[in-house]
Amino acid sequence: MYVGQKQEPITIILLSVITCGIYGLIWYARAGKDVNQGLGREAVNTNLVWLSILCFPLIFYYLYQLDQAVVEFAGQRGVSYNSNFVLWILLSLLAGLGSFFAIFQVQTALNDAWDKAAGTPQAPYVQ
Repeated sequence: MYVGQKQEPITIILLSVITCGIYGLIWYARAGKDVNQGLGREAVNTNLVWLSILCFPLIFYYLYQLDQAVVEFAGQRGVSYNSNFVLWILLSLLAGLGSFFAIFQVQTALNDAWDKAAGTPQAPYVQ
């Protein structure tokens, strides 16, 4: 069973802000690759992250794919995770904060799934 690298969600968000979103794009691609490896198939097309630089709305389709894949990935590992795509879109459109919520929620779910796969207790992240 694939176990990815745990990361602190707040650190990812801060690095994304400091780098004007560049680290966020790199993280999105890495998270998609981790979910794909965990599922054993390509559920998330990570090329959409890079194409979204040229055509911004593609990032929303990528977020939808990532959200659905994380729902499946977390469910397979017995971790509670509900689809948050609509929340991310609303927060993106209303306050521009959707990507930060996406990073936090996805990385927290991945960390919890990897903890469970490794047999260690889940970290007490706030969701």
